[in-house]
Amino acid sequence: QEQVKQSPQSLTVKEGEISILNCSYENSLFDYFPWYRQYPGKGPALLIAIRSVMNEMEDGRLTVFHNKSAKQLSLHIATSQPGDSATYFCAASAQCSPDTCSLYPDLQPRLQTHLLCR
Repeated sequence: QEQVKQSPQSLTVKEGEISILNCSYENSLFDYFPWYRQYPGKGPALLIAIRSVMNEMEDGRLTVFHNKSAKQLSLHIATSQPGDSATYFCAASAQCSPDTCSLYPDLQPRLQTHLLCR
């Protein structure tokens, strides 16, 4: 069962444009939503994260918007640069007691977004 869905699969933007990556989830208990970026030949690295109680989180050129009622998130990358070209993943985790945490990373190829900035 897919806990997290991401779109689009592929996104090409021109340098200087805004990139928008979308993510939706099914479990209303999820309360933490990290986004990861992965460059070819490297492992995923945490990019930005947002808690379910927040509607928006900004960090430099990155902004995450969260619509809790619709169970949707979007990652906006302002003024896209060639260095932003990578694979992006959204993930979600549910609040839980120690030693029982479960993280649901979206690492299946069809559920990731490949961003190419030219």
